[in-house]
Amino acid sequence: MGSKSPMSVNKSQTPAWMKVVIIMVAASFAVGGVAVIFAGALGGGTPAQQSSTGGGLFAESYQPRVDAALIAIQSNPDNPDVVAQAGHAYYEWAAEVYQSGQAAASVPFWLSAVSYYDQVLAMRPDDEVVLGNKAFALYYASSPDAAAALEAFLDGAAGSQALAQQLETAQQMLAEVNAQAAPVAPDGTSEETVTP
Repeated sequence: MGSKSPMSVNKSQTPAWMKVVIIMVAASFAVGGVAVIFAGALGGGTPAQQSSTGGGLFAESYQPRVDAALIAIQSNPDNPDVVAQAGHAYYEWAAEVYQSGQAAASVPFWLSAVSYYDQVLAMRPDDEVVLGNKAFALYYASSPDAAAALEAFLDGAAGSQALAQQLETAQQMLAEVNAQAAPVAPDGTSEETVTP
């Protein structure tokens, strides 16, 4: 899949109260050293705790943000904006690991982001940013679901001026995914089905 550069999460849409909660919880983790306790209590640990490569290198930067988002979700699980923050935290963590040259180690983070984005989309199916982030995460994770997610984003955000660059990128990604999925003829050329 050539060189990829993950798209950024639009943090300008994060509510001020969520930023305050995340900062306060992150500060309490740094001072009290309780991040490990909360992560264990939330069940199963995070991708960084499950993998000794890649993500662990950036855990100090991203683990407090993930933990804060998970605590906020426990308090307000039906708020799509709160749930999206967990997805955004994992997305940015994945992007950092991916850009460090550890594409394979980034996959659990991309998929964690997708799991939270799916929860948001179950509550708010027309969230264009979440549709885009989910599509890009699946693309960078080399998921077989990437094409469908890219198509959903292109359809859901069609005509959006605010997401014009992301839509263009998604079209390029979809073309790449479709080209890789095209059957190859015995002579090495791609077979194209022609309908009469």
